[in-house]
Amino acid sequence: MTNGTDSMESYAPSTSTTSQRAVEVGWNIPATDSADSMRFRVSMTFHGVATAYSDVAALQWEPFGTSNQVPIGTVTGVVRFPDGVTKSTSWAWLHFTGTSTTSRDSDGTLRFTATDVRTGQYLDVVAMMNVDATSGVVRRSDSSAKSRIMADETRQEEEWRAERHAAAVRTVVGWAVVIVLGLAFLVLGIIGSVRSNGLARYRGDVDYRRDPPDMSPASAAALLSLVEDGPNGTSLTSRQMSATVLSLVSKGAIAVYPGPATMYQGMDLTRSSAASVAATLHTDETSRSRMSSTSTVAILPVCSTDRGSLHLSPSEDAALALLETAARRLGAQAFGLDSLQTAFSGWSGGAAVQSRFMAAAANEFAMLGVTRHGGVMASVFGSLAFVDAAIALALACHQESLALLLVVGLPLLAGALFVLSTKRARVLTDDEGQRLAGQVVGLKRYLTDFSDFSDRGVADIVLWNRYLVYAAAFGISDVAIRQLAKAYPQLSDPQWLDSNATGSLVYWSYRPWIVGSSLAGGMAGSSVPDSGAAFRGGIGDIGSQLNSSFSQLRSTIAAASIPKGSSGGSFSGGGFGGSSGGSGGGSFGGR
Repeated sequence: MTNGTDSMESYAPSTSTTSQRAVEVGWNIPATDSADSMRFRVSMTFHGVATAYSDVAALQWEPFGTSNQVPIGTVTGVVRFPDGVTKSTSWAWLHFTGTSTTSRDSDGTLRFTATDVRTGQYLDVVAMMNVDATSGVVRRSDSSAKSRIMADETRQEEEWRAERHAAAVRTVVGWAVVIVLGLAFLVLGIIGSVRSNGLARYRGDVDYRRDPPDMSPASAAALLSLVEDGPNGTSLTSRQMSATVLSLVSKGAIAVYPGPATMYQGMDLTRSSAASVAATLHTDETSRSRMSSTSTVAILPVCSTDRGSLHLSPSEDAALALLETAARRLGAQAFGLDSLQTAFSGWSGGAAVQSRFMAAAANEFAMLGVTRHGGVMASVFGSLAFVDAAIALALACHQESLALLLVVGLPLLAGALFVLSTKRARVLTDDEGQRLAGQVVGLKRYLTDFSDFSDRGVADIVLWNRYLVYAAAFGISDVAIRQLAKAYPQLSDPQWLDSNATGSLVYWSYRPWIVGSSLAGGMAGSSVPDSGAAFRGGIGDIGSQLNSSFSQLRSTIAAASIPKGSSGGSFSGGGFGGSSGGSGGGSFGGR
């Protein structure tokens, strides 16, 4: 018995039945360097714990009570009766609210196991036997107790079983409701998601269309992205910007030449003809490599002298404003695409210039009236399934049921997220949306199969100036270039190009490969290669080159828009790189 932290004295039972003293049993474990496992046996003998009545002797043993602060994995116990006691002359009950098992041997011996014992959880063993089998019991009573104890224990057991049964029924019904509702929500959500995806698709006959669609290139890119979920995986904004810049070329607002601006030193690209520029270029491998790396943009005088004659859409005007801003910041009306990063690097105002284009493109698309809100059914039932999944997860955690967590909670959550992520928030309108979607899909199909048509003419070459614009919007610039090369062998003739295609996108899609050949008397009779591999390094595929350039530009503008400084320890603004190490880098445990 402890009498203070440093005072130990032997325990002497009090003669008073009302006196209670705390008894602590402690032992020392010898120092051990290593061991796979160790077992300790602690023996105790209790006297005077039973009471002999006129008919039975009874005891109630509590190995650990509600004040226990140490959780126990598994407790096993054995209670033996005096010799001569059998199963028919002894009775016993186990009081434990957790998971337990009980059994008896033929001689009446009790065996019990309790698992996952929590702090504050008690375990009691109540046992009694015929009083004739005992002797020397100190505490005695002349009253009978067998019927009373059996009635009391029976009542407690029946109440406990009834409560557990009711709780089990509530649990089963609760889980059944959660599962049934969750599955119903998921089924309805999936139906809504499938329906919204179907409404976002073009449902008419896919016919070939030779005319450009009745919308700006930026709107065409957005519409095809809705109908086909973003062709080629390219960024919608990059395709919108690339196609719009090519549209500025086709309308004569700007000119685009292959290679970096340093290739054109001493030339006024804002006033030079395409043929004269081509005549000055070299055909060696070094020059071709430089021409494949980037392009040079020249803003033509008409933009400042007669801008209205260009008939620019709002998105085209905003894209031109971005290029004009770059020209002012670079101090040159002609500059390489690789210089765009320099023009906007470190300038936070670039975000406003880019936002103007994105807003103009979004407003243009909205004004077409081709889409409406969709996916309402999927949103409602997907959200309900998400709430149901959250309830399932909470119940599984509260009941500490890993099986229900894995079998019910997580699958419901995954299904809800699937519904919410696959639904389409915008779908096509039945009239204008389907009509214009048919134009976009039909033109894309025509561009990808162009070389299969036999009824082509020079008029088609003129149209290709706009075709390449929309090919960039659709993300198929490389495919369109190959199709045109297969269809028109005369594209290999520089004199034919100089006579029929100067100032067009078609011209600079092919002329870099045969620059100087007119001076050499060159390739007039040869065929243009029909493989995209012939256009090494991207020469000829201006749309893809612009996509790459404007993707980098958006990253540069985004980086410049992030404010400098620190978060002041507010844990905001995301993570960042820095030093490594410090204390607390290992594992930890108890003592």
